[in-house]
Amino acid sequence: MSRTLLRRAVAAGLAALGLLSAGAPCPAAAAPPARDRAPARVTAPPQRATAAPRRAAAPPPEAPIELALPLERATLQNGLRVVMSPDKGSPTVAVAVTYDAGSRDEPSGRSGVARLVMGMMARGSRNVPAGEHQRLVAARGGELAAEAGVDRTTYAEALPANELALALWLEADRMKAIDLSERAFEAQRKEAQERRGALLGAAYGQGPVRLQALVFQGYWPHEHPAIGDADDLAGAEVAWARDFHAAHYGPNRAVLSIAGGFDPGEAMELVRKYFDGIPAVDAAPFKDAPFPEQTSQRTGVVRDSAARAPAILYGWAVPPRSHRDHDALAIVAALLGRGESSRLEALLVRDKAVARSVRVATGDLRGPDLFSIDVRLAEGARVGDVEKLIEGEIRALATAGPSQAELTRARRLLESAFVAGLADPAARARALGEHELLFGDAAHLNGELARCFAVTREDVQRVARDHLGPTRRTIVETYPPATPGAAPPRAPARASGGARAEAQAAPGKGPEKAAPAKGPAKAGPTKGAPARSAPKKKPTKPAKPRKK
Repeated sequence: MSRTLLRRAVAAGLAALGLLSAGAPCPAAAAPPARDRAPARVTAPPQRATAAPRRAAAPPPEAPIELALPLERATLQNGLRVVMSPDKGSPTVAVAVTYDAGSRDEPSGRSGVARLVMGMMARGSRNVPAGEHQRLVAARGGELAAEAGVDRTTYAEALPANELALALWLEADRMKAIDLSERAFEAQRKEAQERRGALLGAAYGQGPVRLQALVFQGYWPHEHPAIGDADDLAGAEVAWARDFHAAHYGPNRAVLSIAGGFDPGEAMELVRKYFDGIPAVDAAPFKDAPFPEQTSQRTGVVRDSAARAPAILYGWAVPPRSHRDHDALAIVAALLGRGESSRLEALLVRDKAVARSVRVATGDLRGPDLFSIDVRLAEGARVGDVEKLIEGEIRALATAGPSQAELTRARRLLESAFVAGLADPAARARALGEHELLFGDAAHLNGELARCFAVTREDVQRVARDHLGPTRRTIVETYPPATPGAAPPRAPARASGGARAEAQAAPGKGPEKAAPAKGPAKAGPTKGAPARSAPKKKPTKPAKPRKK
């Protein structure tokens, strides 16, 4: 399918869902709402027949699809912000609660406590025993997920449209009745230790954590890993979780978003019924710290016993997501590493055959953000040679910039991923909550594509030059176990005066060291961005475009 046909198909699907511009209640606190009718398995919205688009109505070649998400916003007396985006034709409804709490709020010496609280919230409450929340949702054909990141924590459910009352009751219940007992805490702490060990013991699991520590060196909110330090987790106390929950969890610290098949008036009645009585908390606002400027390249080396070939990670501290340069950096990420025809993918994987995969992304954080390049090398490829190729492409963008065809392609790739994601109510609910929390207005989501398409060739050159220069970069090289008699791995020698750190793959303290795995991996790697919990059901992907 050509790009034009793909774009038209996506537009037609979203238009059918009403996303493009076109012209049973619970009598007692400890019991969930009754079901109105037999449960239905959550499925994707059915395909709808649409007429072929007329040529005269097609947007200009460089104009983005115009989003028109229907939005209604309200704020309860206790401070809970409510965002609703109805689509009456959808057979599903999704509810997401996004809390203004993450690992950046952790005090020094208590790393990992944000994820501990997230896990305790996800397990159950004083009214819903551990595992019962998941069972209730699954029994009705739904899915749920929990995600704790650097600057936000989100809980979400997707259910058949007639089960909105259940989803709202469950979220209200764990907001007001979390189980903060010693027993619940110890169970979650053990799980967090196992998850940390599994993550760092997996192939290439140490590199992203080490990169984060070096890129944000001296800036505690982002420098420490969301998975927690080994010693901090070993010495964690239930009082830490209680203190963190009291300071950061409450209706005045959260956004409730609803998307899919529901009536806004009926939904608002349920929201008031279940959430009005929850008292606001004496919130502790985020205390930022000065960000130390990096003036020379930093490098690190990791020995990974699970790796079979080397890997290279590049990282730069870049402006936050709200900064005007961030949209241009998203375009740079797409130009370098999104799709087979992107510069690094074409050069390293297809033409030179020196890499197995390339991933380029931004972390989308409110504070200083992370721009990263992750390259997994092919066996026999030389690390130094691959680094020269990577750095050459970045210099080329900074000096000559992209061609118009490249720029158009990058815009369209981001557009397709973005609008396709919004077709899912669960992803839409999460995106709306995120934009309401980060930007103060969920309607900010409707302007995402326009801001992306406003990026010019000169913007790409400028941000590559200003933010991705050699004195601001960090490189972490990962190597397989040493071969007897082989020379030691080479750290980049170009960084005179730069910080250099080598991490060995051995159990112990610090984000650069691996703890022994005690079970299967239950969460994906962190990169300074959101780290997921371990739901037994597959979590729904967020709707915002992952800027790669």
